[in-house]
Amino acid sequence: MKKRVLAAMMACAMAAGLLSGCSSEPKNPGDSNEPVTTAAAGTSGESQAGEIASAEESGLKIFHDYMTTDVDTINPHIYTMSVSGDVIARTSLQLYRQYPNAEGTSFEYLPELAEKEPEQTDEEGKVWHIKIRENAKWENGDAIDVDDVIYSFKMCLDPIMVNSRASQLASDYITITKASDYSLQGNAGTVAWEDVGIKKADDYTLELQLDAPVTAEDIKSHFNYVWTCLVHEPTYEACMSEDRSTNTYGSTREKYMSCGAFILDQWIAGSQFDMKKNPDFVLGDKIKLDGYNYKIVGDRNTALELYLNGELDAVSLSPESIEQYIDDPSIKKAPATSIQTLTINHGNTNNNGILGNLNFRKALFYAVDRESIAKMTNGIPANYLVASKCLGLDGKTYRDMEESQALLEPNLGYDPAKAKEYYEKALEECGLTSLTLTLQYNETSANNKAASEFLHKSLPEVFGDSFTLELMAGSTSVLNSYIKGWKEGDPNSFELQWRGWNTSTPAPWNGLKVYSSMYSNKNEPYYNDEFDALWEKANYDIEAKLDPAYRMDLTRQMEKIVLDEVAACPVYEAPSYNLISSKIHLVCDEYIPGYGFGYILSTKD
Repeated sequence: MKKRVLAAMMACAMAAGLLSGCSSEPKNPGDSNEPVTTAAAGTSGESQAGEIASAEESGLKIFHDYMTTDVDTINPHIYTMSVSGDVIARTSLQLYRQYPNAEGTSFEYLPELAEKEPEQTDEEGKVWHIKIRENAKWENGDAIDVDDVIYSFKMCLDPIMVNSRASQLASDYITITKASDYSLQGNAGTVAWEDVGIKKADDYTLELQLDAPVTAEDIKSHFNYVWTCLVHEPTYEACMSEDRSTNTYGSTREKYMSCGAFILDQWIAGSQFDMKKNPDFVLGDKIKLDGYNYKIVGDRNTALELYLNGELDAVSLSPESIEQYIDDPSIKKAPATSIQTLTINHGNTNNNGILGNLNFRKALFYAVDRESIAKMTNGIPANYLVASKCLGLDGKTYRDMEESQALLEPNLGYDPAKAKEYYEKALEECGLTSLTLTLQYNETSANNKAASEFLHKSLPEVFGDSFTLELMAGSTSVLNSYIKGWKEGDPNSFELQWRGWNTSTPAPWNGLKVYSSMYSNKNEPYYNDEFDALWEKANYDIEAKLDPAYRMDLTRQMEKIVLDEVAACPVYEAPSYNLISSKIHLVCDEYIPGYGFGYILSTKD
């Protein structure tokens, strides 16, 4: 119950104007239904295009990338979209960051702003010191010290702004003492900043005081995420509203300060981002490119045209283009970053609350012909909620482990007879004789459109004439506003919608937080105390941290609960097929699960 109260408090805070987000967002272009908020300033596209061409002619090596939606903000404390996170990650510093290992076969966490590994300073493992580098600088030349780190974390946790990323900074791989209490108190003033376990040991040493023992790996994993990136105090303060309840940091180029591998040079609203190599980057020897640019394009087909015209260095193929280029020597396959699920609004009161009825949710699960949908989306049928990219034990993925396979329903979960039986029970329990539901899908996603149209036809064939599925296409911003609705006091804001979570590849036990009661950026109002207890044990108990097999078993127990209760209805995964220019030389031959292709570390002819 305590967790539900916390979640409700966070939901109420978001009603004050914050956007919902996710732990680590959908990456497949066209399948992301995250919000789009354009707020930018820059020079004209024609002028900038001339500058880029001139730079290329002068021998500068610039990687040309793209995004199919604009960013919402590049404030690390409130961003919601994966594309926003990409821009922040390239232009700001984290204490630790993933880099490929020497063989280019997996990744490791390396100190970035941190100078070395975290140092345990007590016997229990609850107090840690992180020494930061003394040569880090902001793009304007200001030196970076531990005060910058503490200020950035304090603002993320600010109880008046109630930033959407505060809960993840406060408690994820580690739980920082009093951080959640501080960020959730509103204007009560009962918890002072001095009570929070983020301290200054000296000018270049951060001290962390934690609620439970952790390992050095936990520390590095926790500070690997974009929401732990630095913000520049003078700029951030200049962007603060008079009542300190909102902040416009990262809404335009002028309201942002870089300190990462690249400096954000120009930002053209709705058009492109241009970055130049940072000569003062602390790990500058790893960056071989002179610049990194993003174009904002409407869809992957447009991106393909730009790639074939030499204007982009890599492109993720749309479903209809895959077969045409499947034999191209420059194609590389990447695992799906997320499972596309039918997100169910459990709290919707329409139709006598049938979406909150377990028998109906089971009916929906068994009625979905995942194999047919996977064929039309060049995907993989998914009757599970932990993605196939997630790592397991002994060199296997989580999904390949025999114990994980045992969780799954036969025939990919498709059983029309069982679906009809559960459907009839649900109608009776809810006092209905017929049912009409609306499924919302992203108008830019060819996959979601095809899958939606298939369900529009196939579900009535399973359930009978009493069932109708209506379809509604919308933009990412519109669809996200419906997802936000139930958090802002409208329980009937949506019924069904396609969503996908890009969660942690190396730590599936952590990624399942998106179904926990305490997670503030949930898609659906789903709560289960047993699940919450398992999640806390898997993520915080020292026994679980030191026993990988036990931790994996806890992960399976969590997945079984959300599958049994159909917290969301999994349907398919869509691996991406990418064309990468022969001019680009990657640091790894193949996609590294949990890391990627490492474009920013590449070299270019």
